[in-house]
Amino acid sequence: MNPIRFNEALRLAAEATRFDHLPADCQPGLIRDIYGRIRFAIDASSSDFPEEAYRHFQKTCIALGAYGVRDGVMFRENFSNPETIFNHPDWHETIVSGHENEDGSFAEDIVVRLLDRQITGQDWLHTTENADAIPAAPRIVFYGIKGGVGRSTALGMLAYLLAQEGKRVLLLDFDLESPGLSGLLLPPERRAGFGLVDWFIEDAVGQSDSLLDDLVADSPLAENCPGSIRVASAIGNGETAYLAKLARAYADVPTPAGAERFAHRMRRLVETLEAKELPEVVLIDSRAGLHDLAAISIAGLSSVALLFATDSPQNWQGYQQLFANWQCHPEVLRGVRERLAIVHALFPESDQEGRARHFLENSWTLFRETLYDNVEAGSETPTDAFTFDLESEGAPHFPLRVRWNARFQEFDPLLSEAKGGVGQADIDLAFGPFVRSVKSMVFGE
Repeated sequence: MNPIRFNEALRLAAEATRFDHLPADCQPGLIRDIYGRIRFAIDASSSDFPEEAYRHFQKTCIALGAYGVRDGVMFRENFSNPETIFNHPDWHETIVSGHENEDGSFAEDIVVRLLDRQITGQDWLHTTENADAIPAAPRIVFYGIKGGVGRSTALGMLAYLLAQEGKRVLLLDFDLESPGLSGLLLPPERRAGFGLVDWFIEDAVGQSDSLLDDLVADSPLAENCPGSIRVASAIGNGETAYLAKLARAYADVPTPAGAERFAHRMRRLVETLEAKELPEVVLIDSRAGLHDLAAISIAGLSSVALLFATDSPQNWQGYQQLFANWQCHPEVLRGVRERLAIVHALFPESDQEGRARHFLENSWTLFRETLYDNVEAGSETPTDAFTFDLESEGAPHFPLRVRWNARFQEFDPLLSEAKGGVGQADIDLAFGPFVRSVKSMVFGE
């Protein structure tokens, strides 16, 4: 007998919830622990639950094999504090995809309530979409599923061109494992005495307010601009214990109201800096990959999330995994998809028309199959449907472009043109269209 695997276990458990003889007010949810084992959670007393249904779910627990749990049917009396379980914010309506039948047909999808106990990745499912969460200044997150796509350089150039127009720009380097934004925009001697990692360390012992006056520094890139570029680096000036601090930075912190999770602490840090700096726009350099820092930045902080990609299988496969995760959770999907914009990074100098078309088609296919609403062919598209044609400019799949330029291969934005640095003409050629598109999205200009 073949063992039950992770994906199959969730499908079997979801199918079990369609038992015909369930009371309408006793629909079970699924709790999946950190090892993938599944329990049925029923918001009712066992005395109110039909014996036939109870035996059905117990039988399913056995059928789940290694992913089942003996006595895995849990009622209110089985929890010491049932309200904290059944009212937990991490319950999500989850779509479990149908499997392929022996005749080649596919079983229909099943929607279940799932409480997924993950060690990491939980914040991909936490979105801020209420009016109270809208920041005073727009927050633009720069993200890439893979590194090496020119994300930080594009962020620096957007900051520079916005400062040229007189805007107060605040930059936050949340790529804590691979910090580089400050090295790009600040000489070592201009870096603030403390970094963002220091804030998390000091905040855990109640001392974060004492370092706020030395947490942000002026970038000399904006010295001749009417606006300003203020940079909060990951690492402070003269740091000698960064790894020891980084190892503690992600900790949840105990409070009288319970543990404050890292995601909430990160939002609180951003709001504290915004209140102090009063920026007109906030640019966040996110950690690349499927990391919790990226999850918090995109799903929990962003007004706009710029998704950098090159036209490579690795990039499309990575984004497909991320988008498929959102696709399984419709209420999360609706809270995040309107903020997204794909960026065709390192746009090549040769065969531009053909390569632009190929990237656009791949991007549209990705969004259409995962994030856009499914509209049946031949039917009228509802006015509120979130779906776009291939050529719809301004749609999330329609790429913003950053041109590849050899002058930016070893780019030092602080080096003057007279000393061999990149001039304004090169910056406008490579980043001008990208910046104009971002400004149109964020400021309506």
